[in-house]
Amino acid sequence: MHPISKALCQTYTELYSEGQVSFPLHDAQREAIDAVVKTVNANYFGIERFKTPREKAAAYLCFIIKDHPVTDGNKRLAILWFEIFCEIYGLKPDYSRYSLDEMAVAIEKAKLDMTQLLEVVEAILFPLG
Repeated sequence: MHPISKALCQTYTELYSEGQVSFPLHDAQREAIDAVVKTVNANYFGIERFKTPREKAAAYLCFIIKDHPVTDGNKRLAILWFEIFCEIYGLKPDYSRYSLDEMAVAIEKAKLDMTQLLEVVEAILFPLG
């Protein structure tokens, strides 16, 4: 299991122990979390799919929400991991247009393909300039 997957599983377990989510993790959910992490960190023919921390932050947020790896708390896990990831990499998301909760709900409801969704989310949370 990828080290980030282990950290995400620990984060979810903390949410569970605090009563923030209703179901404990099982092997299938751990594997689904690991699949998300491996997707975000994938290399294809030596080329990283998501090259920058900003791209990876947006990808974690979107993939955790859209791939629905856990039974309960996908948006909470995605938001918490997004904030942790941004803190680690010194990223400063812009919440002037939308709160992170609003973004999570919009991501969940979005009908865009994943490439388009990632571009929109990154542009909103990390505008240029």
